[in-house]
Amino acid sequence: MNFIIMKELSIEEKEKIALEMLRHYYLNDTRPFCVAYSGGKDSSVLVYLTIKMLENLIKEDKILDKDVLIINSNTLAELPPVLKHLENSLVKIQDYSDLYKLPIKVKEVKPEIKNTLNVQLLGVGMPPPSNQLRWCTDKLKVFPIDKEIKENFPNGEFISVIGTRRDESFSREARIIKKTVKDTDLKLNDRYKNASNLMPIEFWSTKDVWEYLFKQSNNLMDIDFLWKIYSDASGKDTKECTFVGAGGKHIEEGKIGCGVSRFGCWQCYMVRDKDKSLDGLMQSGYENIDLYKEYRDWFWDITQQGWEKTRDVYSHRHQGRDLYNKGDETNPKYGMTMPKGLTLKIRKEAFSKLLDLQSKLNETIITEKDILLIQERWLQEGDLTLTAFKIAKKYKYKFSSYSLSQEQRKAIKKAKLFYKEKLNKKEIKKEFDIATLKRFAIQYSINSDKIKNKFFPSKKEEKHIRKEWKKQKRIINHIKFINIMEFL
Repeated sequence: MNFIIMKELSIEEKEKIALEMLRHYYLNDTRPFCVAYSGGKDSSVLVYLTIKMLENLIKEDKILDKDVLIINSNTLAELPPVLKHLENSLVKIQDYSDLYKLPIKVKEVKPEIKNTLNVQLLGVGMPPPSNQLRWCTDKLKVFPIDKEIKENFPNGEFISVIGTRRDESFSREARIIKKTVKDTDLKLNDRYKNASNLMPIEFWSTKDVWEYLFKQSNNLMDIDFLWKIYSDASGKDTKECTFVGAGGKHIEEGKIGCGVSRFGCWQCYMVRDKDKSLDGLMQSGYENIDLYKEYRDWFWDITQQGWEKTRDVYSHRHQGRDLYNKGDETNPKYGMTMPKGLTLKIRKEAFSKLLDLQSKLNETIITEKDILLIQERWLQEGDLTLTAFKIAKKYKYKFSSYSLSQEQRKAIKKAKLFYKEKLNKKEIKKEFDIATLKRFAIQYSINSDKIKNKFFPSKKEEKHIRKEWKKQKRIINHIKFINIMEFL
């Protein structure tokens, strides 16, 4: 269907086309449906359309022999009002489906503890996500969804019903056109070769989305709340949220509406600098949003001071060193040490501030399992005094060394003894930072055979690397490499 033609149709006509599209592929394609539901406005339309399509088939006495999976990915990082809306909606959708005998299974998935935002940022030390390194989407959403999809569709054959729309951006429109399968409504699915994407509201505008939602009942989800959270996130004074909903409300043509506000993680760092959605919610009087915003903005600011102040010279994963190797000597960075994760100093400060934030809220924003994994990661970097546990104790958590495994406790004991007897000497401390020596001690205790493959720079060498980072180019200045092993 031509976008220009679709634009002129009424919302009733667009709904009819969307329902017919869903009906056609449900009846004529052997693959089951998987509906992606985020809780936002576009995916909410998908749920209403899918349920109405199934109800229409029942009225036609059609046999509903295929299940529909409605899947929601809970990142565990949403704001409380959004999380409450999601949880209530999922229950309502399943209850409604059961009541009217619709073949719908609602499933909420969550990231593994090791992949939560808290563990990744504070434990692993991942830098805030960016367009160049958007690690959060995979770890928080894609991986959990992948796992559920593989359990439900082992052969990878399904139709993914998604709420992507062309009018969201020019780049998105171009991608949709490129992925369209000729002479069908289906799109190629990049992740599963036996699956296809279906976009029933592909040609809808933001105005269409809200107009349609305002015509629905609140039996499945609270549309009034959805409108409020979007409009409040856009800010009370903004001109972008000029149209309103039912009850004599008018939707003004030509206005983008409340589609500009974000619906997701309160710590989202893909929104660079300041988060206007949090600003809008704060201006609208949502409780404690100012506290969330204060922490989010602080963490963003402290991690954006330049590699030389914020990043480590060694990999937190393999404790080794990675070098820029793209191109040749004409590349200014060629041969330069690559910046790795956030420094332990920053992570410790952020961890303390996050627990302080939680103490001011009546909400859980970091779990005991998060804290345990954070401490285990810090231990690998030489935190022999178990700082995370000590900080957590101030906030009434009951952690001790016995919270760790017996193997980890033995490694700590061995590392402390090794540090005291072998590394705690003036001539060694003159050349190496204490933090580096403690990291060496624990890594040596864990596996002494692999210690030569890890990176423990001297004070001079680390200073040189950070100078290169500041200048964003390799500085040819031969520094004598001093190996800790030479002192043993």
